[in-house]
Amino acid sequence: MDDDLDSTDDIQLSSLISGKRAPRHPDEDTADEDVIRRITIHRPLELETSSSLDIKLEKVRRRRLNRFIILFVALAAALLIIASLIWRVLPVNREQDNTAGGTMDSSKKDTVEDEPNPPILPDSIQIFYPPKTEPEIEALNAELSKFSDPIVTKEEFFRKTTLPPPPNYPDFTYTSDLHFTSKRTALLFAPGVYEGIDFEVAYYTSVLGLGGKPTDVTFTNCDKGPHVDAINKFTTRPPWGSGLDTFWRSVENIATNAREGMRWAASQAAPLRRVHVQSDLLLFEGDAWASGGVLANAIVDGQVNFGGQQQYLLRNVELKQGAVNGAWSLVFVGCTGETPSENSGSKSGPSISVDNFPKLRIEKPFITMKESGEFELRVPLAAFSQSDVLGSQFGGEEVRSFTGVKLGVPSTDGADNYLILQKALDEGKDLVLSPGEYPLAASLEVKYPNQVILGLGYATLKAPLNGSPCILVHPKVPGVRIAGIMLEASVLTGTIPSSSLLQWGMPDVDDVGDSKNPGLLSDVFCRVGGASYDRHVSTEVMIQLYSGNIYGDNLWLWRADHVKLHPGEEANFPHISPYYRQTVMGECQVRNGMKVYGQAVTMVGLFIEHTTEDQLIWEGDNGYAAFYQCELPYDVDQSYADKSFVGYRIGPDVKIHTARGIGIYSNFRDFDVNVATAISHPESDGIVMSNLFTVYLDNQGKINSVVNGKGPSAVSESDRGRPFRCSDNTCSDDIGS
Repeated sequence: MDDDLDSTDDIQLSSLISGKRAPRHPDEDTADEDVIRRITIHRPLELETSSSLDIKLEKVRRRRLNRFIILFVALAAALLIIASLIWRVLPVNREQDNTAGGTMDSSKKDTVEDEPNPPILPDSIQIFYPPKTEPEIEALNAELSKFSDPIVTKEEFFRKTTLPPPPNYPDFTYTSDLHFTSKRTALLFAPGVYEGIDFEVAYYTSVLGLGGKPTDVTFTNCDKGPHVDAINKFTTRPPWGSGLDTFWRSVENIATNAREGMRWAASQAAPLRRVHVQSDLLLFEGDAWASGGVLANAIVDGQVNFGGQQQYLLRNVELKQGAVNGAWSLVFVGCTGETPSENSGSKSGPSISVDNFPKLRIEKPFITMKESGEFELRVPLAAFSQSDVLGSQFGGEEVRSFTGVKLGVPSTDGADNYLILQKALDEGKDLVLSPGEYPLAASLEVKYPNQVILGLGYATLKAPLNGSPCILVHPKVPGVRIAGIMLEASVLTGTIPSSSLLQWGMPDVDDVGDSKNPGLLSDVFCRVGGASYDRHVSTEVMIQLYSGNIYGDNLWLWRADHVKLHPGEEANFPHISPYYRQTVMGECQVRNGMKVYGQAVTMVGLFIEHTTEDQLIWEGDNGYAAFYQCELPYDVDQSYADKSFVGYRIGPDVKIHTARGIGIYSNFRDFDVNVATAISHPESDGIVMSNLFTVYLDNQGKINSVVNGKGPSAVSESDRGRPFRCSDNTCSDDIGS
């Protein structure tokens, strides 16, 4: 009987891996055996007889009875196991546990130990409280300055030269010294009013208010409040500096009323969300270049000024005094107030793409703190009605106690990270990852509906060395939320078919998802290369989506175009940047940014850059994309074009697809490459795309058309930096030719 049970356990384990049922508690096998052993086998009474024939007959009868009893017990045990399997496979028969975030057996709930609340916070998480006096204000400003980017003063910089400092240079500049640091930080602000507080938000730093709504944490009577200026002003297009590399920083769930307005001169992976800006919002500084970003679920009382931002997405923003400027593409989804009117742009002005009636919105989970000091995880629900998908939305979230939330703390041991975090997921808990780097020995597998993995301060999961993904969401598990994390490729020592950094669903499991309870990817940032000294990091594709009904909200999938220098190594293209090595052919390999196989997948704010084949492959039907920014790789040769790789490919079987605000750029640094077209899709009336464009950024080669061989292109170096547009995918009105 024990052998049979062991065999059954193997079957159940295989079923578990394929995502067909929730995991078993370790006590369950013993419980099954105890049930079996409690079935008592009664032996027949001895019959007193002197006849040998009677004795033989009695032995036969006993053997037959024993066989019958054994068969009966075996059948009973089989029925028990089958019933147990059915019970675990059908989630509708299990109790919903909103506190833990998933669905689990009630017997299992009773055995899961609560997490401490308040949680024990590592040093990478700092909590601040409102200052009450001038000395407290000074002390808090001094403390926060420790978490800002390093600065260089004008005197320090020009002391190294014989030239006097020009009069128009600023007194100091923030630098990019922390661009590839391993340090991660979350600055948490308890509810209250913060007067006179000004600080720069550095690389890999998240500023998070702990109130239920943004105005619960308000910065006022200040010059700048939390802000980001242009960096490297003495070395990059002085005196303006740059915002092109100002990545990986964020502000969430606060209000700010700064005298100079809120300045946020940042680019990719630097979102502002769930904020109330009670002044102007300045997304630039002077003539410093910046390459796009995301503002989501916000109110801006003043004017939004994009300055020279190449492209920008505003999603669910209440614009009280409108928005101005911008270079190439602005996309507005679900915005209210003074939203600009849609237009196709020009040679010198941005296209404006507007979706006034999105079908869906899902906001990012966030954490709050009660007066008692206890923490909560708040999980906004998916919204579908017209009143709920427009404008800002503060309130109405599902509230989960931190007793059901595991606060992850990183270890340098990949096995430790995996075992601790996976155990919490298997217990049905949500994960909140504290800032830091988490090497993984195996994939974190999400098996329960509605579970949350939320990173703070750019918590970074490093891929297992065998090529399996950092996170695997099992098929037919609706409502999962993955948010606020970085996923980083490793140097692979083993190979599996189609390695990736995140996989949702399975290639051999048909999963259309749940249209009433979609999954969420929010502020998920992948990178292949950059921070590692070893340039052999790789993966085949960054994100693979096999399941349907997934909502993407601000994803940047980046093959590094520049990487950290070894100590003593000199930059290989110092005229481009003296700070980094520029990636060359054969380094930091990744074929595709994203492959979408699932149906009804939505992407609002998708950035993919520099992969060595098609940047995006969309095979699933009924997809939707609003705002897509893509740079083709810098280091490829003409074979890239000869193989017909593109920036945005819709699969041949797709019948329905909608996309707006699609920009694809070329900067072929090393070889003269001429790509036939930027976007490829099958001819179908159900494929509707608007405000499509290409840009010749610099160097050699070009993109010869916008979509399916149609549309204008750059013809000379004088066209550098100009958009070449089609208002739709018919390209009946070339703009910029």
